[in-house]
Amino acid sequence: MADHYDQKILALLVSDARLSVSDISRQVNLSRSAVTERIKRMEDNRTITGYHAHISVSKEEGVTAYLALTFRPLSCDLVQPYIESIPEIKMAHSISGDLDLMLLVQTHSMSRLNAIRSEMDSWPNLDKVVTHMCLANRVDRW
Repeated sequence: MADHYDQKILALLVSDARLSVSDISRQVNLSRSAVTERIKRMEDNRTITGYHAHISVSKEEGVTAYLALTFRPLSCDLVQPYIESIPEIKMAHSISGDLDLMLLVQTHSMSRLNAIRSEMDSWPNLDKVVTHMCLANRVDRW
């Protein structure tokens, strides 16, 4: 169970994964060794699953959209290799409710988004795709 020190460390790392242990230790008022041990423990118990570099898409030209997919019959496992083959798919979640799969797609242009969407037509058992275009980024914590 994460205590308030772990929560502060996690918040700092989410904000900037490149922070040094020294910087974190100063901000949470713990020794460097204590911060190092806590980070190691959170990595071992998979609270922290990785550190990532996020590549920005040009705000002037970039396109971000959520694609809501429904399959008949359900076949999220069958489309996993297809999802993994498209680098512009940044997130894919199986979800409950009327939808089966929610994808976050970030690409450089509307034409590329259209090409990805057209490619999905060949995915097994795909019944319906609804595209939700993102108009503004309000919070980005990852």
